[in-house]
Order: sequence, then C-alpha cells, then structure tokens
Amino acid sequence: MGDLKAVVFDYNGTLVDDLDLAVESYHRAGTERGYRLSRETVLQHISQPPSAKRGLYFGDVSDAEWAAIIERRKAIYADLARSAFKLFPQTEAVLMDLSGRYRLGVLSNTFRDLFERLFPARLAVLFQASLFFDEVPDPKPSPAPMRAMLRTLGVAARECGYVGDAIEDVQMAKAAGVRSFALPTGACSSQELRDAGADWVGPDLGALAVCLGTGMCSEKA
Repeated sequence: MGDLKAVVFDYNGTLVDDLDLAVESYHRAGTERGYRLSRETVLQHISQPPSAKRGLYFGDVSDAEWAAIIERRKAIYADLARSAFKLFPQTEAVLMDLSGRYRLGVLSNTFRDLFERLFPARLAVLFQASLFFDEVPDPKPSPAPMRAMLRTLGVAARECGYVGDAIEDVQMAKAAGVRSFALPTGACSSQELRDAGADWVGPDLGALAVCLGTGMCSEKA
C-alpha cells in the first residue's frame, strides 16, 4: 500500500499458533493453586490483557498471589512450548518479505521474557520496535502502546497498520487511528472481527502479504 510505511504485529495467535498453549497454561496454573477455572472460561477471555484476566479468572486475589499465579503460568507455558510451540506456516516468509518494504514492530500483551525465550532470533531481529505487557502502564486495548510504537518507528498513524487476531487488537488500532488488519487465527471469528470494525479481515498471514503487495486491502475479505 503506497502510503503505508510500518506494519506492527500482535504475537500470540497472530505470529505464533499457541492458543492451546495459552489456554492450558492458565488452566493448569489456576487449578494447581486451588481455583475452579475451566478451560472454557479461560478461552472466553484469553484475548484480554493479563491485568484483566486477574479478576476474570481468579477474583479478588492479592498482589502476591497474582504474581505467583503468573510465574507459574509462564513456567507451564514454557514447558509445554518445548514440544508444542510453533509458528503459523506463513510467519517466517511473510516477515522476511515485509521487512524489505516496511518498518516492522511487535506489540503484544504477552511477556517479553517468553517472546525472547521462544521466538526465533533470526526473525526477532526483523522488528525495529517491540513492546510487551510488562513494559506498559496501560495495555491494549488502550491506544497508548500503539502510540508509543508509532513514536519509536517514526511514522504517523495513517502510515501504520496493526495485524492482530482479537477484538482488543482492532479496538486499539482504531483508537490510535491505525489501520486494522485482522486474522481469525486466534479465539475470534472473522465475523467478530468485522463487527469490531477491522479495516480488513483475511484468513491468514499469506492473505495479508498478498493484500499489502497488491494494495487491495480496502475491502473486508
């Protein structure tokens, strides 16, 4: 797209096919510590930032208890990822392709240490900016993290697109004045993403690369 200079990506469910890992890690961490937390409840709110999951999953818990839950959840996720972590099939090719044409960033409600531990270093270096949940006072769907990314990348809102798989991703992009490219590769359906107001909805990263390459991203797929 002619006026687009930067593309920023969500991480979980967008670049990494890890919905099952995310659900299972929260479920196990909760049940291990004595909470009645079903996988269905975890899935229902999986796209929320961890700060929102705190109350939705565990109620009014102390800061110390919440910290213990999060550390256990991260450890379970990392353990599961040893055998089950995987990128989406198009992730590597699309990032390599787009890095030659756009400034790239990654903005996610995950934790930096999980990203750095698991995401391939050869691809991580393609991002000129990165921002994670544990580095922002007001996580998405607030527009604040996106505005910080725009400053780091040196582009205006109209020159940037955000790629995500959740309603919260669309909400953040719209609030920041950034174009929203949405993929139903996480917990949200194409219709839910359209209803949230995404500027473009496509099936996967491969379709995104095509629409950016041809400039045919004005219509919702």
